[in-house]
Amino acid sequence: MATASQGIKRIVVGVDGSDHAAAALDWAISLAKPIGAEIVAVSALHVAVQPFDPYAVALPLEYDPEWRAAMKKAFEEEWCKPLRESGLRYRMEMQDGRPASVIADVAEAVDADLVVVGRRGLGGVAELLIGSVSHELSHHCKRPVLLISGKKADPGREREAAGAPEALAATQEALAVIEEAALR
Repeated sequence: MATASQGIKRIVVGVDGSDHAAAALDWAISLAKPIGAEIVAVSALHVAVQPFDPYAVALPLEYDPEWRAAMKKAFEEEWCKPLRESGLRYRMEMQDGRPASVIADVAEAVDADLVVVGRRGLGGVAELLIGSVSHELSHHCKRPVLLISGKKADPGREREAAGAPEALAATQEALAVIEEAALR
């Protein structure tokens, strides 16, 4: 992990095709641009463990090679399009597993200085029943985690080259807090 004098070199961002993940990717790009950090986009294919059924007509969707290829194509060509267009250095990682575990493992493997994920903001019983990747990461990831609430901005809304002024100010505040935490 980076120290305050080194700055943030690598940001891992969870990407799953949702509006919340798109907002997280936008934030990660806004954070990375002024400091020249690399972004590692991570997507997880949650393959549920299912008992073997010898009478099943087809394999579960998660094991269908065509479905997997379509998911990989969507990840690389659609979900990460803003990343490609950003001009930043980046990598894309798609792995099998529980999303929070995959994101945390990749963050460790690439020595990430920050993990950025979107959050749905369900809270309470809904979060307990459905589960929350952001909640799990905030409790178990060994790297600093930035949770982005809200959905991606309207595509028709123009952004300044360096990002919206309020996003830039928030980015600078977040970087100061993260660098201070790295000193501890």
